[in-house]
Amino acid sequence: MLNVGIGLHALDVFIIATVMPRVVRELGGAEYYTWATMLYMVASIIGTAAGNPARQMLGNRLAYAIAALVFAAGSAACALSPNMAALLGARVVQGLGGGTMIALSMGLISELFPPHMRKRILALVSASWGVASLLGPAIGGLFASAGWWRGAFWINVPVVLLFVLACLRLPKKPAGADRLRFPYVQLVLMTAGVVAVALCGQVKHAVAQVGLLLVAGGAVALAMRLDHASETRMFPSHPLSLFRPVGTAYWVLALSSITHAVIGAYLPLAMQILHGVSDQAAGYAVTGLALSWTVASMITSHIHGRAALRSIVFGQMLCLIGLGGMALAIADLPFAVIVTLNVVVGFGLGSSNLHLVEATMRHAPEGEQTTTAGAIPTLRSLGIAFGSAGAGVIANHAGLTDQLDFGDVQRATQWVLAIGALAPLCAMLLAWRFVRMVVGEARA
Repeated sequence: MLNVGIGLHALDVFIIATVMPRVVRELGGAEYYTWATMLYMVASIIGTAAGNPARQMLGNRLAYAIAALVFAAGSAACALSPNMAALLGARVVQGLGGGTMIALSMGLISELFPPHMRKRILALVSASWGVASLLGPAIGGLFASAGWWRGAFWINVPVVLLFVLACLRLPKKPAGADRLRFPYVQLVLMTAGVVAVALCGQVKHAVAQVGLLLVAGGAVALAMRLDHASETRMFPSHPLSLFRPVGTAYWVLALSSITHAVIGAYLPLAMQILHGVSDQAAGYAVTGLALSWTVASMITSHIHGRAALRSIVFGQMLCLIGLGGMALAIADLPFAVIVTLNVVVGFGLGSSNLHLVEATMRHAPEGEQTTTAGAIPTLRSLGIAFGSAGAGVIANHAGLTDQLDFGDVQRATQWVLAIGALAPLCAMLLAWRFVRMVVGEARA
């Protein structure tokens, strides 16, 4: 059930990129080409933030089922869309449902499985993303080539209905949750912050982009601050504190998301323009990161104790080596070497994040284990959003234009990857700090 819930969201992320050219040819609205993905990601971040309050108010069973039905309604609306405006609105609904399912899935892993089983479960969840990275483009390509892109959305509906039946086996709504209030103010602030990040890609002036990022960071920080005093919490206590294990781990997870967001944003462009490979080859080369992430998670899932803690730091070191290597000579390296370095980054993320997520759940404050786990997708999504927007600011400042000249692409990509390498560097240092905190707590 958990894998299907996460897999539905993961498949949709990869399918939409494949069918969008066909959608634009039929519905028009080429100027909104990227909005279908952008709005889905914005809505999914809001959905992940709302996941824990929904669970507290409705219980696991009802919250999970409603989130799935919202996702199905959004999918059906996408399939029935008569124009681009309707499709974009449907993508928002779909993203809200998908994001909420992701948050509830992570919370359920912490709540339903004992600590010694969580790494295996998390590894299987990671595998669903790897499978989606392979099946998503293939499924989308089949429907696109058949001239029926709407089928790529229709296939979600029967799967969701089966998924809802599986949700009925979950525990019922906990007693006493009726008096809780939904955190509207925090969610409005979170929405404003995420929308400000998304708008960075729609403005060209660097000062405006930096200003939007600052506004976004302030709105998200204020939402977390207000959440601390709320009775219906979206985040655990002190989610950004570098003096607590959970806060430090959240920073590492967000920085890890920035790492792969930077690669996903501009590496395909660099491969096509600088190395002359096809769109399909560049796309599958980038998915090597997702596959190696899955493989690393499966291989290292049996590691425990000090070895697992060392893997958290070592994985971030691999990310730094891979991303730094690409930044040094992206135009001069052979295509095979770039793919290898991308795989190194994926292996580092897989061998680090698996153990970091499990350790974060284990060292969460008493009574906040499920909240801590449910907020992890939100922090990851925020990292992706800020990483992608930051990469756009850097690329524009480096001189990237619509002409996509070889020199402009080379310069922009090198600057993006070079500055982006600060993310795994900081993540490695903070991972080392997290390990020291955890070891210190164990000794105490």
